[in-house]
Amino acid sequence: MIGTRTATLRFRGSGEHLRLRMATAPNPLANVRECCRASVAVEKALGEAIREALAAGHSWAEVGGVLGVEARTPAAVKEQYDASRSWMRKRFWGTDH
Repeated sequence: MIGTRTATLRFRGSGEHLRLRMATAPNPLANVRECCRASVAVEKALGEAIREALAAGHSWAEVGGVLGVEARTPAAVKEQYDASRSWMRKRFWGTDH
């Protein structure tokens, strides 16, 4: 169909300049769905990367440091990382009132 657009996500840049750009679809819920799918894919890749780092001999403290938390145990890393993501959702979803 000519003239229709679907939600499209593209990574731009690299390193600290990595950004995710979205070409918006006419239906805002399509954008939400596409972002959710991308989020699941990123979480899966992050889990795989963490398992690989641990298998290579890195500690949970090192993994936590890379994730931006100061924890040393698996449970503490997860808890602090989840808290940081919760803060971001409140800020970016507009629910931080």
